[in-house]
Amino acid sequence: GTNPSVRVRVRVRVFINTQHFQNMLSLSASHPSSSFSSSYNSSLQRRTIKTPSPIHRRQHRVTTKTSTAALSNGQKVALHYKLTNGETNELIDDTSTRGQPVEITLGSGELFPKLEEHLLNFCKVGSKINVTLDPEDTYGNFDEKKIQKQPILPEEMAQVKEQVQPGQVVQLAPNVIAKVVEIGEDSLTLDFNHPLAGLKLTFEVDVIAVKEAPTLFGTPMVKFTPPGQPR
Repeated sequence: GTNPSVRVRVRVRVFINTQHFQNMLSLSASHPSSSFSSSYNSSLQRRTIKTPSPIHRRQHRVTTKTSTAALSNGQKVALHYKLTNGETNELIDDTSTRGQPVEITLGSGELFPKLEEHLLNFCKVGSKINVTLDPEDTYGNFDEKKIQKQPILPEEMAQVKEQVQPGQVVQLAPNVIAKVVEIGEDSLTLDFNHPLAGLKLTFEVDVIAVKEAPTLFGTPMVKFTPPGQPR
């Protein structure tokens, strides 16, 4: 079957580092734009690299607080994490290699619920935890139905073959990426499964600091999306 919501265009964005195509639409099951996943995605080498604007840089100048108290919802936390395959120990991602910790706001849906639960129950500044999550708690099980053949116009096929090869990852639309499985005479076979679907994932998390979060009258504010509204 063909995914009717996606038309394959010749102008696909190709991820150069296919080994790192795995965390990634997100390290959050429901928020592709999370800080956790944005940090990972920045490690993917793309043909186009955007430099953060001065405004973006200013937003990250946050005062660090030292605390021995347990973490709580609403806090902005800086952390390093190492992500590995829970069965083979293969390294998938390591923020320490990029020199900058990830910043997330607890309670805002930026982490998998079970991972966030461990942070809230067992961590404070300076804590390190090691958590292995099953596929159903991260990106779900691998679904054969998400491997689909997409037709390509004959006049575009030559250009497609110049741009992509089997095994590469392409971006077809905002938040829609797929792995090229096979290039046929008039079609592409694409795998729309999340690259980490079906894997047990181990997170080694090091809580670096708690930072000031937005407050209203001294109460931390947590992002909230009403039911039925797009996230």
